[in-house]
Amino acid sequence: MEIWKQFEGICSVPHPSGHLDAIREHIKKVAIDNGLSPEVDAAGNVLVRIPATEGKEDSPIVVLEAHMDMVPLCNADKQHDFVKDPIRTHIVAKGDNAEYPDAELMMADGTTLGADNGIGVAAMLALMVDKEVEHGPLECLFTVDEEKGMTGVNNMQDDWLKGQYLLNLDTETEGELMIGCAGAVDMSASFKYKKDEVVPEGDVALKLTLRGLQGGHSGMDIHYGRGNAIKLMVRFLKHAIVNFEVRLASVKGGSVRNAIPRECEAVITVPGDAVEELLDEVAYYDELFRFELRGIDEGVTLVAEETDLPEALVPEEIQDDIVNTIEASFNGVFRMSPDVPDVVETSSNLALLETDPEETRAVMLIRSMNEEMKRYLASSLQSAFILGGARVEFDAPYPGWELPRTSPLLAKSLSVYRETFGTEMKVNSVHCGLECGIIGAHYPKLDIVSFGPTIHHPHSPQESVETESVVRFWTYLTALLKAF
Repeated sequence: MEIWKQFEGICSVPHPSGHLDAIREHIKKVAIDNGLSPEVDAAGNVLVRIPATEGKEDSPIVVLEAHMDMVPLCNADKQHDFVKDPIRTHIVAKGDNAEYPDAELMMADGTTLGADNGIGVAAMLALMVDKEVEHGPLECLFTVDEEKGMTGVNNMQDDWLKGQYLLNLDTETEGELMIGCAGAVDMSASFKYKKDEVVPEGDVALKLTLRGLQGGHSGMDIHYGRGNAIKLMVRFLKHAIVNFEVRLASVKGGSVRNAIPRECEAVITVPGDAVEELLDEVAYYDELFRFELRGIDEGVTLVAEETDLPEALVPEEIQDDIVNTIEASFNGVFRMSPDVPDVVETSSNLALLETDPEETRAVMLIRSMNEEMKRYLASSLQSAFILGGARVEFDAPYPGWELPRTSPLLAKSLSVYRETFGTEMKVNSVHCGLECGIIGAHYPKLDIVSFGPTIHHPHSPQESVETESVVRFWTYLTALLKAF
C-alpha cells in the first residue's frame, strides 16, 4: 500500500520537534515530483493543494491536517541521534507481544516510532501519489512542532485555507471519531540560588538512578496510573533528607513536556557512617516501588552507586523547598469528565525537573476539557510552588475543542464508516491536545473531525501501531473523501 511506502520514507528522514527542515523538504519533493506546488508560510507549515479527480471538481474543498514532528525518546541503553539517525522499524507478529497478542504491530528499535503523527503525514503524501483515489479538491496541511506547544498552527498564515471541512489525522484509536479534545497550558517553576555550599567533611557522594518505567503520552496514558520518575525520586529524596542528613547536589528527570517521565537521576551526599543504612533504604524503596506499581509499572528500579564528590551543593533551605514543593504538587488525573464516560477531564503531568548551578527548574503540563478546571488546577499548582519560593510562569496555552452534535461532517463521517465496515463508529473526546481547537479559532466556519489508526504508548520507546488498523484507516479515509 502506498501509505506504508510513504511512512517508510518518513522514518528515513529525521524529524524530531524543533528540527523539521529535512522532513519539510521531503514533503515538498513528494509534492513537486507529482506535479503539485507546495506552499510554505513564515512559521514553516506546508500546504499542498491537490486538484479534484475527474468528475469530482464540484465537490467541496476538504482540508486534511497532520503535524510533521515526532517526540524523540529512546531507552537508556540505546544510542540514537534523532537529528541525524533514521528510525529503524520492525514488525512484531501476532502472539509475540504479550500486551497486544491479537495484533500485528510495527515498532521501532528502542526509540519512539513516530506513528504519532507520521501515519497521518504518510496518508496525505499517499494521496499525492495514488491517482486511483477518488476525491474532490484537497488541501493537505502539514504543521510545525505540534508536540512543542503547537507553534505551527498558532502562527499559521492568515486566510490560507479555503476548505469547508477539515479532517485531522492525529488520534490514536481506529474506529473512534474524535469530536473534542482537551486544552492545555505549560507551567514552569524555577528556584533561584547560587550552588556554592561545600560538601560537609566526611560525606560520601552517591548517584541515584530510577528507571524502567513505561512513561507514555501525558494525555492519552495519564489514566493508567503509571509511575512518574520525578515524583518517585523526590519521594525517596525527602525520606533520605529527613532521616539521613542527605544533601542534594543535582537532580535530572524527564525529557519532553508531553511525556510521563520514565527516568530520573540525582547526585547526593551522605555522612560516611550512614552510607550502609542509606543503601538499605534504597533497596527497600526499590522493592516498595515495584510492589506499589505491580501490574502497572513493575519494571521500575532504584539503584545507588558511589560517585565523585560534587563541587557544590544546592543550599539546604532551597533543597528543602524544592523537595517539599514537588512532594506536595498534584500529578496525574485530577478529575474525570462528568459528561463523557471513562474520559479524563483534567490532569497534570510533572514532566521535567533539572538543576544547574543557579536554579532548579520544574515543568508541568496541565490539561483539561473544561477551561475553568484548567485555570483552577493551574492556580493550585502555582500556589504550591509560590509558597515554596519558586518563580512561576505560564506559556503556550491552547484551547480545547468540541464539535456540535448537529455537525454535517459528523453525520457524514459516521454514515461512511457504517457503509464501509458494517459497524458503528464510536464518537468520543480525547484527553490530549489536538490542533483542531486552534485551527477552528482561526477558521470558525470549518467543520472538523479527527480520526486515525490504533497507536499504543505514543511518546515512549514502546510506541507501536497496529498494522491492520492502518489498512482500515486508509480504507475509511479514501471512502470518506469519495463521499464528498
